[in-house]
Amino acid sequence: MATVITGRDITLTIALTQYAPQTLSTTLTVEDDQQIFETFAGPVYKTITQGYTLDVEMLADWGATDSLCEALQVAFNTAPDTAIGFALVATGPDSTVTFSGEVFPKTPELSGTGVEASQVSVTLQGNVNETLTVL
Repeated sequence: MATVITGRDITLTIALTQYAPQTLSTTLTVEDDQQIFETFAGPVYKTITQGYTLDVEMLADWGATDSLCEALQVAFNTAPDTAIGFALVATGPDSTVTFSGEVFPKTPELSGTGVEASQVSVTLQGNVNETLTVL
């Protein structure tokens, strides 16, 4: 039988606050900077960095209690080069997997269209100086 994980099996926590109610989708993209050196004995592989980004699509929560938009904006205004912790947790039928690391804050956009719910897309750059962990 196939294992199916849906968005309802995933939770997003940034700076110790969980943002599942307003999160529409989250994508963690890892891009290893692996170099290959051709030696006399054959190729040698060396991973230099493991860069990553965290893409978050969410309902805009400006003005709400525990607002992610405002938390990111305040963090960016006060310490833009200071990374904040995140955890992306997927709960499957047999176990739970947690991806955790640090991302740099960024002020999300603010927009709206008529009576439709306002949505925000933000891409947070991962801190390559800290290891992205999978538990």
